[in-house]
Amino acid sequence: MQNIVETVEYYSRKNNAEKVLTVILEIGKLSGVVPTALEFCFDVCVKGTLLQGAKLEIKQVNSLGLCKVCRKEFDLLENEFSCPICKEKDWEILSGKEIIIKGLEVI
Repeated sequence: MQNIVETVEYYSRKNNAEKVLTVILEIGKLSGVVPTALEFCFDVCVKGTLLQGAKLEIKQVNSLGLCKVCRKEFDLLENEFSCPICKEKDWEILSGKEIIIKGLEVI
């Protein structure tokens, strides 16, 4: 979270923002990041920055995979990492591991 706060503050200052009101993050369900832990850390990390008092919005991104056998896209977690069509476990991850600063509201 500290890196996210530093990145947001850097670009906010670079664009002459006086205050960050909202930070929108996209967190993949396979990222290993627990949203509630981010929320707790956010309040601590923003003290004394342009983000102090800002609202944190977290949108979770599903764990989307592509079966390498039948080319079907499917949710990896919902299907226990097995293609629901052909039952193969040979897939690639399309989404779900990301941690992205998706948007900011600044003044």
